[in-house]
Amino acid sequence: MGRIIALALLSLTLSSLSAAAPVSDTIGRIQTDVREGSITEIALEAVSSPYTEEWLDSWTCDKIAFGEAYSPILSELLPFDNPVASEEKNGAVTIMDLSDGTVLSFIFRNGCIWALSTAP
Repeated sequence: MGRIIALALLSLTLSSLSAAAPVSDTIGRIQTDVREGSITEIALEAVSSPYTEEWLDSWTCDKIAFGEAYSPILSELLPFDNPVASEEKNGAVTIMDLSDGTVLSFIFRNGCIWALSTAP
């Protein structure tokens, strides 16, 4: 009887592991189901677009302050060719470009990008 229970638990554990989201050593658990309107969807769309004045208008809370702080970085890094997103945590999400390993972490406020970091 104990052996049957152990086999059942092992089977249950293996099935839950196979259903788990993939994990990156750099950004952690990768989101595989992005909700419409989520900060992850916004960040993925933002990194997939070239950095322009329209980008600032579309994605940021304060175009002038954000542009002054981050234009040199973003004009060099965007757009990403093959982005993946970490799980959302505390109003932030980290995006990694699988093409070259570039990582950007976005902090959101009121549905727009407030700040970013190049470190995961």
